[in-house]
Amino acid sequence: MKVEFYYSSKHASGVQFPCDNTKALELCKQLKDKGVNVKTQDCGEEAAAFMTYNAAVTGAPAAKRPVFGAKGALEEEFGKTVPALLIFEKEEDRYPNEVFPRSDRELSRLLGIEEVLQDLLNKA
Repeated sequence: MKVEFYYSSKHASGVQFPCDNTKALELCKQLKDKGVNVKTQDCGEEAAAFMTYNAAVTGAPAAKRPVFGAKGALEEEFGKTVPALLIFEKEEDRYPNEVFPRSDRELSRLLGIEEVLQDLLNKA
């Protein structure tokens, strides 16, 4: 598994998709300490590559990435006002299996980045 977290130290996350970046970064560090391949990128310092946004929008099935794309967060918001967590099943995969935050149809609520990272940590 590979995990990538895109956030900004210069932009506050929006009200619609809140994220505590400090907590998320700490959870990423804990995951890394357990041997998970974790990449973090401060998009306030360096914007995420278009290929990364494109992979988030097109890679995972629509039910697993509805926050990003035509009806959701735009490329300019990716990793800035909308922090993003990409989860790849295999380290060599080009496209993520899941992208967060996202509205989960089964749970009928938003799955936030910190919650998902904590679940991954509990399973690691």
